Order: sequence, then C-alpha cells, then structure tokens
Amino acid sequence: MDKLSIKASKLADIIKGKLYGPDHTLSGKYTFLNKAQEDDIVIRHWINDKGVEIAKDRKVSCIITQDPQDDTIKTAQKLDISLIVTDYIEYATAYALNCASRMYASDAYKISITGTNGKSTTTHLLYTIFSDLGYNTYTNTDAESEGNTLIDPKVASELAEFTQENGKIDVVSLEVSEVQGWDDRIMENHAYEMISAMMSDVSIITNASMDHINLLRSFDHLLDEISGAARAIDYDDKESLLILNYDDENIRPMNSIVQENSNVHVMYFGNYQDNDDILAVSYKKNVGIYVEDELYIKYEDLPFTSMHFIQDIMAAICVCIYYDLPQDGVIKSLKNYKPLARRFIKLRDDPVIIDDFAHNPSGIKLTIENGYDLGCNVFVVDAIRGSRGDDINHEIAEALAEVLKDKDNYTLFITSSIDVVDHLNWVCDSELEVFEDTLKSENIKYTHIETLEESLLKAYSLAEDDDVILLLGAQGMDPAAGILKKHDIIE
Repeated sequence: MDKLSIKASKLADIIKGKLYGPDHTLSGKYTFLNKAQEDDIVIRHWINDKGVEIAKDRKVSCIITQDPQDDTIKTAQKLDISLIVTDYIEYATAYALNCASRMYASDAYKISITGTNGKSTTTHLLYTIFSDLGYNTYTNTDAESEGNTLIDPKVASELAEFTQENGKIDVVSLEVSEVQGWDDRIMENHAYEMISAMMSDVSIITNASMDHINLLRSFDHLLDEISGAARAIDYDDKESLLILNYDDENIRPMNSIVQENSNVHVMYFGNYQDNDDILAVSYKKNVGIYVEDELYIKYEDLPFTSMHFIQDIMAAICVCIYYDLPQDGVIKSLKNYKPLARRFIKLRDDPVIIDDFAHNPSGIKLTIENGYDLGCNVFVVDAIRGSRGDDINHEIAEALAEVLKDKDNYTLFITSSIDVVDHLNWVCDSELEVFEDTLKSENIKYTHIETLEESLLKAYSLAEDDDVILLLGAQGMDPAAGILKKHDIIE
C-alpha cells in the first residue's frame, strides 16, 4: 500500500502550527514516541530535549507538540528533525486519524458511538458481534476507555498495528467521547472532528446528560458538542446511517440535522409504544427486543436486563439489521456476550454485589433504580470523584439524593478512597464539603468513610443474603473487586 506523503510545511498549515527545522517530505505513521520507528511522525502533548534526542535515535522524521519545553526547538533544529508547534494538538491527532483511516480502513464499515452513557458497552457489543460473525474488527474501547479522545494518536497508531498483525480491517467500532479537553480547556467539536476524520459510515448517539461540567458552558453546549456526531456523517456523496435514542428527548430531534440529505438514513431505538411505527428497534418489558413488529431476541436471551444496557443492545441491533447481519448469529453472539469490566457486573450472590462504572448523574440514577430490582435492601457505596471539581460532585450528590429520597430501605456510604487513589484523583476538602452539604440539604442519611476498603467491608457486614450492594464510581472504585477478593468475599 502506498504511503500518504505530505510536506512538513503543508502539515503545519493544516494543523495551525509553526514549522521549525527542515521542510521534509513526511510519509511515516503517526504514533507515540515510545512506538516510533524510522520516518514516523510523533504526536506528543509536550516534549523536552531528551524526547527530541530519543526521536533522533529512532530516526523520526517529525515531531508535533503543543508544549515544547526547555530548548526543544533549538535541539530539534540542531538534530535536523522537523518540529511543528501547534496550540491545538487535537488538529494533529484528527489529521493523523484521517490518514490512518484512508490507509488502513478505507473499505471498512466505520461505526462511531458517542453520548454521555453507554458508549463503551455499545461499542464493545458491536465489536463482539461483528468479530463473532467472522469480520476482522478493530475497536478502541477497553475497560478504561482511554482511546476515545483526540489528545494522543492512539487510534491512528493502533489502526496501523492492527492491519500489520491481522490483515485488512473489515469493521471499525469506534467509541468517541462526547466532550474532551484538559486543564479546563475544551476541545471544540471533538465528536465532529473525530468522526469526520474517521469518515464514519454510521453514527450512534446514546443519550445526553451533564458529566464534564468543568469543560462545558451549559447543557446546550453539551448538546451542540454531541450533535457533531450527526453533522459529521452528513455527506453529499455516500450513504450513511444515524441512530438515535428516541427515549431521550434531547437526542430525538437531532434527526433535523440531516433531514435535507436523502443519503442519510435515520433509525430510532427505544421503549415500545403502541401504534407507533417510528421505532426501528424497540423493547417490550419482560418480552424482548423487537425489530418493527417482529420479536428479534427474547428477554431470556439478553446478556443483561438492566434498562440502560438494553438500550445499548437496541442501538447495536440497529446496526445489525441495517447491514443485514444474520439474526441467528447476532442472537448467539449476544447470548454469549461478556461485558467490559465494571459495567453492571455481578460479583456475587447472597448478597448480590454489583460493580458499575456509574460516575455521572444519569448513570448513577439508572444503576440504583436497576439495583432495587435485585434485592430487599439496597446498600450504596459511592466513590467521590476526586480532583474533578465541586460542580460535578454537587451534581452527583444531587443525583444520589433524587433517586434515594423517596426510599426507606437504603444505606449510603460515601468514600474518599484515600487508600487507593493517586494525587490525580485525590478528593479535596471542597469536593467532600459540597458532596456532604448537598446530601444534608435533601435530608439523605449517609456515612462518610475515608478508605474504600473500610466502606466495602462495612457495607458487606451489614447486608443480609437477600440484599444488594451497589459499588458506584470511577477511579476511586476501580480497585473494589481486588479488595473484596483479598477478603474472600468474592472469588
């Protein structure tokens, strides 16, 4: 396959950067410094003199960075390496993704999934279904879901590696974060930039609720960012598919973005409504998932039966029927599906212990509501989101209060997880204060325990066999399963 070549000066113009050093013709892969080989282009948020020297040793042709530290520019010029400095590293990563897509996935079905909740599971479901049906499928989703941003060239690099190791890519199932940024600076149009760069054939929008509050000006700002997934596939020259969650009143109207383009097909999924032919895929409670008015998969064959996961399954089935995948093969794949880590995973029975990555208001509400179907009394252990700011912790505490305030049979523990988190996830005094003040203002009974281990052991000691324990939160709750294993509570 011919490599895509570009002059360093031209690339600098595209990514709104400035070129220092020679104006080489660049034709290598876009990748990380520690993976770089001869002629490759390294994208790195920051770099110093030592990094430039490593790049020289690896015979790198170009370095792209947003933060050249120390004497990086002089060192690059001295070592005859092209150095591009840009204020927008995401432009470089988007361009790298576009090049990788054209090089390694030009003929592949490219499916992009975004939204506040359900991205990882929907992406992984599609990856699993297509893989089980014999398609050579790449996905960027894993248990941590760290490949869904434009901060680094992870996806561009992995597309090249995947092709080298596995051959031609048939399908790409791409998770795209709805909002991204760092240091309180949003990457504007993140979903649009990434999905456009991939030249996706399908966009799925799962839902919308506030999460990355420090990066957003308002809820309308969030909706504008998410809607980029629809704008990105509004092509004039090829067919594409937009899949929307009909049950989310903020997502449903996004069909208007593509209404004037007859090349974009729109499909809705959601809860079944009588005499309603709008939904391509719908769910009837305790019966199963329907495609139009025909039962597609029975309730007992679903890999999980919590409503937010059923929505993810419906979104995936929309793709399956659009591409006319064999129903029996899809059902077999779903029945055998093994979910990602910490996605409403049952760790034990008697009492039921559920571990879930619920870390934003909508996810927390859904998980607790589903948890009430599993036991008599509900014990909630929630890890406070350290170093994420007061606003998001206020929103999470409000969500806990809203879902618990009308219930009697709950016990709530909140933990700072000081025994397991690093400095990047440390709960500061103001975060704990706003969390507690919010719960108190709603008269929610709770106990704050500093360590994750003590909070887990306390909940387990109080729960009876017919109760349920819900473990909620992001990094502060990630080690929970390991702690429970250490104490022989789970296998």
